[in-house]
Parts: sequence; structure tokens; C-alpha cells
Amino acid sequence: MSTAKAVVESISGRRLVGLRSRNEAAGPQRLERIREMATVLLDEAASLERETALAEASAAPNKLDLKSGIDFFEEVRRFEIRLISRALELTGGNQARAARMLGLGTTTLNYKIKAYEML
Repeated sequence: MSTAKAVVESISGRRLVGLRSRNEAAGPQRLERIREMATVLLDEAASLERETALAEASAAPNKLDLKSGIDFFEEVRRFEIRLISRALELTGGNQARAARMLGLGTTTLNYKIKAYEML
């Protein structure tokens, strides 16, 4: 068990004195809701850490060889495809929302999707 999860599970009514509700009988249920919310937040933070690590690893160029060099345009193409795919995934395929998320115009995003044959 992670340290953070151990802290969440150790939350007791005594540690939350300032958060007591007007209805003292609701205290145990409120405490359980706080534990559940904290657990969900910790799980979300762990998920974001994994996604960030994956994004950083996949953003690295495939071939870092000083002799042969790096194909800049191919690396940019690969990166844009992954970025656009992720934005579309997060927006449920909505191109207008994905374009806003990426800071692009919808026409530019549509052009890139067609140019990279992502449809």
C-alpha cells in the first residue's frame, strides 16, 4: 500500500474536528465519503503520472544516432499524429473540441487529419 493510501485510510474523526457537520450522526458517513473522494483523487493522480511518463517516453525520437541523424519531419509527423489522436480520444472524436484543446483552428486540425490520413 502506498504511503498516500495509508494516510487516507488513517483519516479519523479526531483528525477532522474542523470539518464536523451540524448533524453529528452524519459524521461516520461523511468521513467515509471523504475517504472515498481522497482515494479517487489519488487514483486519478497516479493515472496522470502514468500518462505523463508514457507521453514523455513516446515523444522521444526513435533514432538518436549522430552518424545517421534524425529525420526531423518524420519525428514531427509522428508526434503530431499521437497528439491529435489523444486529443480526439479525450473529446470523444469531436474535432471542434479537439482543435480548441490543441489551440488550433478546426480547419487546420481537419487539414492535418486528412494529410496524415488519420480517417
